[in-house]
Amino acid sequence: MKKNLVLLLVLGLLVGVYSFSFASVVNTKHDMFFMSKGIDPNVCGYCHVPHNAAGDKIWSTWANEAQLTSGPSSTIGNMCYTCHDGTATSLGQTTAFNAALQQHKTDTGTDCNICHTVHDNANGKFLGIAKTQSANTESATYCETCHDATMYPGADPHGDHLAGTEHPYKDTGAVLDESCNACHQMHGAVNYTTTSLTNPILKVANADSAYCATCHVGYVQAAIGGNKHPANLSSGGSWGKVDCATCHDPHQPADSGRPSILKDANTDSAYCATCHQATGTVKGPTVGTFSHPTSVGFTTVGLTPAGNNIDDDNDGADYPGNSASLVCESCHSVHKKGVSGKLLRITATAGALCVNCHSGK
Repeated sequence: MKKNLVLLLVLGLLVGVYSFSFASVVNTKHDMFFMSKGIDPNVCGYCHVPHNAAGDKIWSTWANEAQLTSGPSSTIGNMCYTCHDGTATSLGQTTAFNAALQQHKTDTGTDCNICHTVHDNANGKFLGIAKTQSANTESATYCETCHDATMYPGADPHGDHLAGTEHPYKDTGAVLDESCNACHQMHGAVNYTTTSLTNPILKVANADSAYCATCHVGYVQAAIGGNKHPANLSSGGSWGKVDCATCHDPHQPADSGRPSILKDANTDSAYCATCHQATGTVKGPTVGTFSHPTSVGFTTVGLTPAGNNIDDDNDGADYPGNSASLVCESCHSVHKKGVSGKLLRITATAGALCVNCHSGK
């Protein structure tokens, strides 16, 4: 009696699992009968045969078994390709299975199944991980289910620019919304690499900050002689050749000490000095030992503002941690308001920059 009860429970469990899997596939794009791709109403039979299958639980009735070993992917990816090769659907041929373009990386032993599950379309796009959403509706998305914990433990790497310290980010609550996907493309991304990242899966190549410039047009200098910090130069000039990523990281955690997604804090021009230094490895023009002194307190907030009054974006203090003193940016404007050579806020002709502060001289 006890054995019979156990057997009934096991059978019930198996039937329940089968029914759940069957129900999650039926009437989806993986239901070949529903999609009018076949005449057999048995949903499972289009992918699985119980005996002598051509591959690991794959079918052998559509003459696609050659794709299991000759497809552009491996293991599970090639199973997917037996349909996504144009035989049943062309979806993915020009993106996911295009070997000339970049795809989202997968872990060892995984393939398409790192993100997708063929048996469940509850999340849309047959995504296997449910979208997540934080209490303040500003942080977590499908991508961050994996990336938030590994890249920025205990911190939200994005935000909605409320504090002026994060890269603008928008979470609509939808799966794969215009957040990470604003710049990244999971399948069929441009074939572009950098020295620091081999597979950035960007929608547009970012050589010489070209992709950054598509949004930040006013911040990027296109050629030598412009009045921006020398980024995206066609060739190295007297100031060298730098790109946006030299100073900025679009994925940094929210940090009030690092405004404008800078890689390091720039309180009282400390980050500027890492390149423009008098000693050590010099990456830019040095300020020299005998230079105009900083840390001089003053109240001028016009064309040469004190450190804590610099507001080049007209949205509040750019560096709220600055002192009320003279800093590099009091005279220089890196991206926005440089009007003459060397990024000066005021042309140096006839000493105009100097007399703005030293009016009695």
